[in-house]
Amino acid sequence: MLSFPHFASHAAIFLAEFEWNSLILPLVWFFVIVLTLIVESQTADLVSIWFAPGAFVALILSCCDVNLPIQVGVFLGLTIIGLILAFTVIRPRMKAKHKAEKTNAEALEGKLALVEENIDNALAQGVVKINGQLWTARMEDPSLKAQKGEWIEIVHVEGAKIICRPTTKNN
Repeated sequence: MLSFPHFASHAAIFLAEFEWNSLILPLVWFFVIVLTLIVESQTADLVSIWFAPGAFVALILSCCDVNLPIQVGVFLGLTIIGLILAFTVIRPRMKAKHKAEKTNAEALEGKLALVEENIDNALAQGVVKINGQLWTARMEDPSLKAQKGEWIEIVHVEGAKIICRPTTKNN
């Protein structure tokens, strides 16, 4: 019968001779890569993605039986370099390229429209045509009016009404 001290000594010898570095660490680095890619796919903030290159290099190092402290140092070093690049170079350039484009009603602001029906705020009347569509219109300054055939500039849109002002520009 195998006694506990005898079993423990065999287990200790097995653990001491087992190549943890060559079996477990590559799996750990692979898990880090997968986890960072999953997190980045859910956030798209360009933060967690910078852990993946460091983990990939650490994975390669672990497969080459490089010591764990070196793997961790390379992982941290590459991650820090990636984060610095992300916040100082890459992210500002991405924001500059992807300025928010005006859509729908916001896209009409600043454009010219042709008055189709006289605009008079006191009488609650006025229609303009822009991009082939007719819109109810009101003047920004209630004391002003616009006559049919004149061009006005769109200031903003309130619900389904165009708020406009006279313009010196011609179409």
